[in-house]
Amino acid sequence: MKILIIDENKADQMHSADALNHTHYTFEIDQMDTAEAGLLAVKAQAYDLILLDYPLLIASGMELINELNASEMGRVVVMLSHADKDETAMKCLEQGAQDFIIKSEITPSRLMSIAMQARQCKKIEGELLESRSQLQRLAERDTLTNLSNRYMFEIGLEQGLALSKRHNTGMALLVLDLDNFKNINDTMGHGVGDTLLQTVAKRLTKTVRGGDMLCRLGGDEFAILMHDLEEPELIDYLTKRIFETMREPLIVDGVEVHLTVSIGVATYPGCGEGANQLLKCADIAMYQSKDSGRNQVVFYSSDVHERIMKRVELERDLHSAVSNKEFYLCYQPQVNCETEEMIGIEALIRWKHPEKGLVSPEDFIPMAEKISLINDIGDWVFETAFAQYSKWRSQKIAFSDNFSLSVNVSALQLEQSDLAERVEKWLKEYDLPASSIEIEVTETSLINGSAGCATVLCKLAALGVKLSLDDFGTGYSSLAQLQELPFSVLKVDKSFVKSIDQDNETNDTALFLEGINALAKILKIETVVEGVETETQIQICQRLDFDRLQGYYYAQPMSAEALEHSSLLQQLDAKK
Repeated sequence: MKILIIDENKADQMHSADALNHTHYTFEIDQMDTAEAGLLAVKAQAYDLILLDYPLLIASGMELINELNASEMGRVVVMLSHADKDETAMKCLEQGAQDFIIKSEITPSRLMSIAMQARQCKKIEGELLESRSQLQRLAERDTLTNLSNRYMFEIGLEQGLALSKRHNTGMALLVLDLDNFKNINDTMGHGVGDTLLQTVAKRLTKTVRGGDMLCRLGGDEFAILMHDLEEPELIDYLTKRIFETMREPLIVDGVEVHLTVSIGVATYPGCGEGANQLLKCADIAMYQSKDSGRNQVVFYSSDVHERIMKRVELERDLHSAVSNKEFYLCYQPQVNCETEEMIGIEALIRWKHPEKGLVSPEDFIPMAEKISLINDIGDWVFETAFAQYSKWRSQKIAFSDNFSLSVNVSALQLEQSDLAERVEKWLKEYDLPASSIEIEVTETSLINGSAGCATVLCKLAALGVKLSLDDFGTGYSSLAQLQELPFSVLKVDKSFVKSIDQDNETNDTALFLEGINALAKILKIETVVEGVETETQIQICQRLDFDRLQGYYYAQPMSAEALEHSSLLQQLDAKK
């Protein structure tokens, strides 16, 4: 322990030092005879215990006491005095001393006891300082990446804007979001996800300029504050560095993981003057980056803002559309290519928004997938279509056992491992033969889906349900997929029949259709041609010997009631 004795009386100094040296402990002892000398000593190094003569406190020791009280070290001060008065002791304690000793009562045991108390006080004080440091780190730092957290980001954004306004300088806010990070967490586990976030944080740290602020806002979202922005080109340089550092694969447990990032940028003063406004603009730009294909940077603009706000509003309304019964199903007939009799129907979902009217499935289905509503909507489609089909069969409407009901599913629905079990339950509940149901999957779903999608498709096929590959020919699927997965039906994309030249029945499109049909027949897969609208298209499809046709030439999607009164159904009734 280091002890400082400050006493103007040399004899008293020696008496205190001698008492300390006669204890069982070894102390480092410094001796000063003025408050000024003691103050210099305290500023030069830390002491565990200070023995201070009371008269010095009255004369020039006040500055010393104040210095000790303000210091993080050497706070254990014991006053020494010849006076044996209670008021003297009280004055000492009021000035910041922790104890008071009459000089005549100084003994080795008494000073050793005080020294041990000083040591314990120092230990407790050190623990308190460490606890305070830890609490400060928790309050200001993200525990996973050690970057500044959202709390510090908000403070930094407010302070940065204040400085930019004061010095008339520009500032930029970049919001970064990792693309498809949720899929990594779901497939590889949150432990791998955490490791990736730490690696990304280290890489991003190397890209920012000194003085700029990099934060983790939460999840897989980061933010960068660029201060003193003199040239907008600096933003471009930074984003290029970010994309460059993310281009290299990340290695986790020996596995290469490729991550991309979407960036939204908002600038001060161009995009707003308040912190909330600037953050909102950067978020909107980042969402636009996601919508535009990811792995790119988008700068905020009013047009982007308007589009994003409309989308956000539609997302909010989509959450309540099921409970508010705003969805309904339409049914589009499929006909036998040769006889042109109705032999199947496809169930198609529609959304009638109470204010916006009909919303296209091309707009709300991808949105439902993004906000994890597609499974709930998909279940509603299955149950509603099965219930209606069961009703028609019970009413003995002219649907034979060979008649088919087609229902569409998305890639995310196929991620549900129990989808086949639920379909089996609904088949039993509505007393429907599995062979009369077709489940349509797009080529894109096969590409975007995981390995689990193939397992679910095989389970569905094992039930006896037919699998239909929709939008075939758009360039995604391969022969291997047709061989490996149990598809029974192949639906030719409508883009092919639309390009048939009515004046030339032997054009390249007709030849391509012929090749698709020949392939399907070799694989013993039934074919359906979508988008049929003209007699010429029908004639070519009949000549090429396709199995089924579907399109506006025969009927547009219609309500269940309209289908019951349709001419195609009446023709079936007449032949029944």
